[in-house]
Amino acid sequence: MTASDTRGDGLRGLFDPVTLMLGGLVVLVGVIPFVAALVLYQLHSSAERDEAEANARRTATLLMRSFEQAIAPVDGLLLHIARTYEASATPVQVHAMLRGLSLPPAVLQVSVTDRAGALIASSLPTAGVEQKDLSGRDYMRTHLGRDSVHAGLFISKPVLGLLSKKWGIPLARPLVDDSGRFSGVAVASYAISDFIDFYKQLRTEDGMLIALVGRDGIVRARAAGTTSFGDDVSASPAFQAALAHGGATYEEVSVVDGIARVGYTVASGKYPILVTVAYALAHVQQQSDEFRAAIWSTALGLSIALLIVVLLGGRYLNLQKRLKANEVQALARQREANVLEAISRVPGVAVMHVTAAGASEVGTGSNSALSPVLRRYLASGRFRALVRGLREPQLRDEHLSDGSSELEVEMVVAPLQGMERVSSPGEEQDMVVFAVDRTERRMEENKLYQMSKLASLGEVATGLAHEINQPLGVIRLAASNALTGLKMGLPAEHLSAKLDRIIQQTVRMSRIIDHMRIFGRTSEEQLQPSQPTHAVEGALQVVGAHFRLDEIEVIPLFEPDLPEVLCRQDQLEQVIINLLQNARDAINERRAVLREHLGTHLGAHLGERSGGHLGGHLGAYLGGHLGADLGEPFAGRIGVRIAREARTGAPEQVLIEVADNGGGIPEAVVERIFQPFFTTKPPGKGTGLGLSVSFGIIRDHGGSLSVRNGSEGAIFSIRLPARLAAPAQPRAAEG
Repeated sequence: MTASDTRGDGLRGLFDPVTLMLGGLVVLVGVIPFVAALVLYQLHSSAERDEAEANARRTATLLMRSFEQAIAPVDGLLLHIARTYEASATPVQVHAMLRGLSLPPAVLQVSVTDRAGALIASSLPTAGVEQKDLSGRDYMRTHLGRDSVHAGLFISKPVLGLLSKKWGIPLARPLVDDSGRFSGVAVASYAISDFIDFYKQLRTEDGMLIALVGRDGIVRARAAGTTSFGDDVSASPAFQAALAHGGATYEEVSVVDGIARVGYTVASGKYPILVTVAYALAHVQQQSDEFRAAIWSTALGLSIALLIVVLLGGRYLNLQKRLKANEVQALARQREANVLEAISRVPGVAVMHVTAAGASEVGTGSNSALSPVLRRYLASGRFRALVRGLREPQLRDEHLSDGSSELEVEMVVAPLQGMERVSSPGEEQDMVVFAVDRTERRMEENKLYQMSKLASLGEVATGLAHEINQPLGVIRLAASNALTGLKMGLPAEHLSAKLDRIIQQTVRMSRIIDHMRIFGRTSEEQLQPSQPTHAVEGALQVVGAHFRLDEIEVIPLFEPDLPEVLCRQDQLEQVIINLLQNARDAINERRAVLREHLGTHLGAHLGERSGGHLGGHLGAYLGGHLGADLGEPFAGRIGVRIAREARTGAPEQVLIEVADNGGGIPEAVVERIFQPFFTTKPPGKGTGLGLSVSFGIIRDHGGSLSVRNGSEGAIFSIRLPARLAAPAQPRAAEG
């Protein structure tokens, strides 16, 4: 229901679906540009690395072609020397031949050695120069001691020229004599500075690397932050991969200068050489960082713009929602007013609207007795204290008085909530109260209860007569014996003993009659403290004779130091009597069924001998008339147990269980067993009200009555709240 005035509801607004949707949209709009920026940054970083690798591959390929073009004339020169060389020529002739060659500018010198590695002649002047032993050079070690001739161009690692005194890269081809045997080596020394100067001009940033590396892993020329040659990179994974595949991506920390780079290595298809071009990762990352700064700035601006748009849209939606809520609230108020007006016209019903100012009746009302009493109660401080902080509808039973009569009222108290906010704890809130006058119904229930008690009294009349006849017989016998003794002049002690017995029996009869009078009286309205064992003992005193006549054993089992319960003892006795009588009926019915089965079985056995038709009649006769003479199939037992029952987070309660061995209740009807006028007994043997009335009595006592089937029969359980013990009063100090 809605309140009569519209008030804000912060908590409800916070979790309103539309508000949640708008909040989620705001977060989404704010996050999307940054997520997109992050994705773009990752893609750009990857693209920068890929672009750096592609640029390095193109540059390395161009440098390899440049190297091959630069080496090709030198290789041709060496091939010419190899074809024209005469092994029998003198050093002077060889020198003259070498001096007559046209050398490329980058070639420092051309020389020829014999097969032992001794220098024969050089294109440089050798006058006054002692004989040079070049057997330790790489190009000589490659051919010395071999019979076959190494046919390819050999590019040696950098060495310092013995004659030129400059660092160069020796390019060597073998020489052969007329018989095809190795006779020496023709060597052209290529200036390293030519490569290094060229590579330094090509570098575009400080961390860029350009290197010329032989297949042995020795660097021929290297241009980076500093220039170098002769470094060993044979252990580099990038070098090994390029050597194995004829080229590969270079992505590692350099073993020479420790700088992380990304690039590519290209291997020559003509010569035993590789070219590596790589860019410093820091430089590549710098390009990405610049892009990241730009993209984050763009994302921030876009996010702010989108958030402004969403917030404006949210304000518009909230305005539309507010207008719609006002329309819905107005319509709801009108419908509620119509519904409450209709309810208020039902006889015995009063509808009250409770505010901080007081209670006012909704509609014209139809119960003149209930409305003023209810209005005074709703305006009282007691009612305000009971409903303070109420958050959901509450069902209450109240006894109200107008000074002349008592009214029993059942009411539903429902807090009114506005559509926009709820009241804070402790704040006065509006409520609507639906009250129903249950006084007449309670009076009818009491009449029904009294009728049920009278029915029970009628059922126990036979047992009561037997219970009273027994002490009457004892009195008659004691009086006769006393009279005889008086006539015979027996001592006074004999007469006194007989009179004492008569007094004891009259006291017993008086106690039985007094209890029957109490049981048949109208119940007290107020609940009184009572021991549950007293109710059980009183019930057994009323119906105990019946159970002894039916040879049914009642076994009480009481825990010691049981707490008291608040009850009307006669009503609790009535419930226990109903349960005991139901248990007795179940046991007797089971006995009858077992007798019939026993008789039928015996008749069938006899029929096998005397004919099936005679056996059937005989079985029916034995089952219907002679079952008692065949013996009881089992002894009837009823257990009555009373015990404490603790509950987690709640006060303890007292459990009263009545269990029998009568076979139990069919599972199909267990759920209906407490319905009015429902009974499993044959027609004429039950009203169907006993368990229904018992259920209502226990419910009115604040307890519960339930049933379940045990191993031998039904188990009825009564649970009543235990009465809290009053605190002990301190004793006055003795003076």
